[in-house]
Amino acid sequence: MTENLIIMNIGDSDILYSFDRARLIDRARNGFMRIDGITFKRARDYMAKYSARDYLMQCPLDLSTKELVSGMKDYCLQRRAEMLEPYRKKRYSINGDPIHHLYIIGNGFDRYHGADSTYMDFRNYLLKHNDFVVKMFELFFGPRSMMNNFDDYNDYLLCLQYGRKLPAPKNTWAKDYLWKDFEKYLSELNRERIFDFVDENLPRLYEDDESFSYAEYFAPIDIVADVVSSCTFEMQYQFHRWINTIHYKKGFRKNMLYLDPNAVYLNFNYTLFLETEYNISRKHILYIHGDRRQKFGSLVLGHNVEDNEVAFEEWVHKHKNRRRYRPNLKDKKGKYFANDKLVYLAFFLKDMKKGNWKNPIRYYAVDHIEERLENYYAKNIKHSNDIIDHNLGFFESLNDLKEITLLGHSLGDVDFPYFKAIVENVRNVDDLIWNFSYYSDNDIKNIRRFCRHLNIPQGKNVRHFKMSDIKR
Repeated sequence: MTENLIIMNIGDSDILYSFDRARLIDRARNGFMRIDGITFKRARDYMAKYSARDYLMQCPLDLSTKELVSGMKDYCLQRRAEMLEPYRKKRYSINGDPIHHLYIIGNGFDRYHGADSTYMDFRNYLLKHNDFVVKMFELFFGPRSMMNNFDDYNDYLLCLQYGRKLPAPKNTWAKDYLWKDFEKYLSELNRERIFDFVDENLPRLYEDDESFSYAEYFAPIDIVADVVSSCTFEMQYQFHRWINTIHYKKGFRKNMLYLDPNAVYLNFNYTLFLETEYNISRKHILYIHGDRRQKFGSLVLGHNVEDNEVAFEEWVHKHKNRRRYRPNLKDKKGKYFANDKLVYLAFFLKDMKKGNWKNPIRYYAVDHIEERLENYYAKNIKHSNDIIDHNLGFFESLNDLKEITLLGHSLGDVDFPYFKAIVENVRNVDDLIWNFSYYSDNDIKNIRRFCRHLNIPQGKNVRHFKMSDIKR
């Protein structure tokens, strides 16, 4: 008897399966999601990354879901170990001896030496070289409503209408908050704002209208594509160019610091000043996000949202009961009508059969926008766990670490996975000495929060100092 077959995708390719095998794969993925409390996307990507299909294709069909998931996870862990083996080979040491002292270098280190290296400095650079990137970033990113980003409502309208042709309007909220936490807000491309903008500008036409034109109809979506492009490729290109312009302030050498010559460095900066000004050997430095010598577009600039699906689901749950997202809305005369706002159709009503799709062409508009948004997130996620895996030899070289000195690091959440990886690899972590540089009282609060987050006891092993205290 011939088996019934089905085409199925588990994350890497479309493959022909028997119905029984397809059901088993479904059962494995759904069980994985339930047991580990993860999303569909995360389960699918994990299974694809470690070729779980190879295991699922040969295991018995009558395994219980618990046994199936357990066996699959063991298989994936074995595959992961095999894949990571090449990355373990590059070990770090001090002339063959174990590492006892690690410096962690952040942007405050370069700023101490007079470098104009803040994200506000990057904004100023963009205003001179491509202010369209600034305008689009300030329009479509962050939690505030688009209009409230501007001191004047007319500035908001003009920027929407003319985009590239106008100078960037005064935007005090963006200056005070958005650019100060630039990497965090890169993860907040505002879906609602994007769809509302397209909705306001999408022609109210049907495909069978005589004046209908696909080019005209999808023009607002092309603007969205411009936004996404400017905040991916162009942002990264200009960022690399800006990094190459950064230099230390004249006279900085009189304020140079004493650095332990028998230490290694985890450098979050892209600049080369540890090498060029402090004569630290390159073999003792890990530029965790890359350095200015690399080819354009290869620097890691992005947000650490490993699972955007979770953030998206939280957003939907938070907003699902808002009046504007109900199936039926009331007009000014008190008459109810079916809600066909793009945001509602995209995130709260995906089923065309439910009847709110008055104009089918809007369904394609939603699909086009969603594709561009998801491409943005895919290209701008800082996959910290992958970066750690690719530098596993460095982190596994820290077994005998006795002391960590942090110079100018903000201790932001986006970089927390790296600190966690360090602690997990130190053999005697309870005896580890932590030296934190600080600039203001607010930095002390961040240090305490960081220590709580990483379970570092607030005692004799935690020290605070100002960088000027360790001048040569």
